[in-house]
Amino acid sequence: MSSQPLTGKPEQSPSLQARLAPPLRVLSAGPWTARLVGDELAHVSYAGREVLRAVKAVVRDHDWRTPEASVRNVEIKRDDAGLQARWTVAFAGYGVEYYGVLTATFTSAAVEIAFEGTAAHAFRRNRIGLVVLHPPAEAGREITVEHPDGGSTAAQFPYGISPHQPFTDIAALEWADAGTAFRLSFTGDVFETEDQRNWTDASFKTYSTPLSLPFPVDVAAGDSVRQSVLVEAATLEPQAVEAAAVAARVEASSVPAVVSARIGGEAGRVPALAVGAGSQPGLLPAIPGLDAVVVELVEGQGEAARSHWAGQLEAAAAAASTHGAGLDIRAVTMDPVGAVADLAAYLPQAKRLAVFHPASHVTEPDTWPELKESARAAGFSGSLLAGTRAHFTELNREIGRTPSDSDALTFSITPQMHSTSPAHIIDSVPMQRLVARNALRLGGGRPVHVGPVTLLPRFNAVATSSAGTQAEADELQGEPFTAAWTLASLNALTMDGVASVSYFEASGPTGICGADGQLNPAGELLKELAGLRDSVVLSVHAHARPVALYPVQAPAGIVVFAGNLSGSAIAVDVRLPDGVGAGGATWAAFGQETSAAIGFSANDDGDPAVGRLALGPWSAGVVRFPDIKFPAPN
Repeated sequence: MSSQPLTGKPEQSPSLQARLAPPLRVLSAGPWTARLVGDELAHVSYAGREVLRAVKAVVRDHDWRTPEASVRNVEIKRDDAGLQARWTVAFAGYGVEYYGVLTATFTSAAVEIAFEGTAAHAFRRNRIGLVVLHPPAEAGREITVEHPDGGSTAAQFPYGISPHQPFTDIAALEWADAGTAFRLSFTGDVFETEDQRNWTDASFKTYSTPLSLPFPVDVAAGDSVRQSVLVEAATLEPQAVEAAAVAARVEASSVPAVVSARIGGEAGRVPALAVGAGSQPGLLPAIPGLDAVVVELVEGQGEAARSHWAGQLEAAAAAASTHGAGLDIRAVTMDPVGAVADLAAYLPQAKRLAVFHPASHVTEPDTWPELKESARAAGFSGSLLAGTRAHFTELNREIGRTPSDSDALTFSITPQMHSTSPAHIIDSVPMQRLVARNALRLGGGRPVHVGPVTLLPRFNAVATSSAGTQAEADELQGEPFTAAWTLASLNALTMDGVASVSYFEASGPTGICGADGQLNPAGELLKELAGLRDSVVLSVHAHARPVALYPVQAPAGIVVFAGNLSGSAIAVDVRLPDGVGAGGATWAAFGQETSAAIGFSANDDGDPAVGRLALGPWSAGVVRFPDIKFPAPN
């Protein structure tokens, strides 16, 4: 195998290039290392062990929207005592203009991050200040919470996703790990911790300004905030710590040229795939095997109840017929029974139906019995869903009120509730698997229908005004990045009990095809996968992120979908099941020239079951091994 990793990169706008590859500075002093990535101090580590996922300053407006942060004037100074980094952040967007200065000081014993921010003009805020992200691997760790009054509480980072704040009234946190004692202390405000895995963020978050205090709050021009966090470490073996720190820095600086992956036995089945109707579902070309078109019907403010639903239903039903798919109806109304009457003509052919309250965004138990009775009376014989049209958060918090006799549960996913960083979007993937498992546990064995899954929220479920309810489009939507991320997402959600997954919309800025009906990379991927519904998905062993591999036993042979969620070319030595040769493969890329995005070569002078897969930066594609089936067990 002599093929080399591909190096070609798709053309991207300067803003997109900067977002996918933000400036990165590695900071280190003694046993401490961290990375200054964009506006956040990420992966704060001690002797090679990650202590904090990130520390950053945030500004959240009255609707919990996050103005975009841009970094200016980074200064780094070293001396005999350690290292100091200082950077300025400008926050702008949603009518907010705010400026902050952050300083990170590294010594052999501690890292301190200080923040001073000032408002350029008046606005209303829900939160301003430092947030600390703890790695999700902290789940189950015992911790001591110190309170401002001097008292303390023994606690534990939760294993299962906690619906409410696990720690409150925080002045400091203390814990131990592998012989090292850590202390994380806060000044400038009272802090508390929430489980951000609820929103598929890969973190627990400790933040300032407790939610028990009133919000929004008026901010005047010139108002300032000063806060700091200090993480300290004490160990009984300083020489061992220093040796481990040096080894960790060497390891972090070396990237393997080739990673390995072995394809094994059955790991699951390709779930049913659906797509949101959006405003123009008819633009989407036919996708054979598509399970359903999801039509979200929302009562508009100031309009007659359900006045525009008929047109949306007609367009969605026509599109579903084009694909040979069913209808999945999600209605948002204060009058479920009245809504059923307006839906009656479409209910006999609908596969799924869910109704949510416009304020709570969940299925309300008070109206559930009448909804169930009226839907069946109208000829609906599909699955009646309960849950939320919003994040898993709402399902987790409201499960005690969620009807227990529904046919299935549902919730949606977006990876950008708190951060638009591609690194955080990628890190959300394993959390998607975690929330799906938690949903199955909450449902007591009922199936789960996940989605819509979208890059950005379809609406603002936590807005305090009516201004923050409109969906936003992400410039990544039409990029190969999104195809690779969608593949990784589907891999995470492929498990027993997840009956269907709905992705994006049919067309438009948040869709899988353009105004010309041309599929974008994510659309090409979903079209391929929809036709493999219920096919066996094979396991993958010992492959490393950021590569996503999804091998499927198709009728015509083994099909390996592959995605590279990194800005570097990657080579993967793929070992097929014993007795299967890697020769005769064909391959294609999604949304890019194949020669610049993906390639495959069989091992001509060694093991015939091994081949080398080459993936270009931010690429996705498929390799087909025709007429090859996974060997039947003996």
